[in-house]
Amino acid sequence: ECRGMISFECMGVSGFGYDPIFYLPGMKKTMAELPFKEKNKISHRAQASQRARQVLKQLHKQTY
Repeated sequence: ECRGMISFECMGVSGFGYDPIFYLPGMKKTMAELPFKEKNKISHRAQASQRARQVLKQLHKQTY
């Protein structure tokens, strides 16, 4: 889960979709203002892909 607020103005140039208006109060930045590695530490997409990777590794171990 990634909690934030919707900003009234676009800030930042990286990312895509809603990143320029998804404001993270604790970081005082939008997702588009964060460096890629920092964003991936908190991004729900990055967390989901990391979890999927773990599950696939476990399934591979069980199968082979």
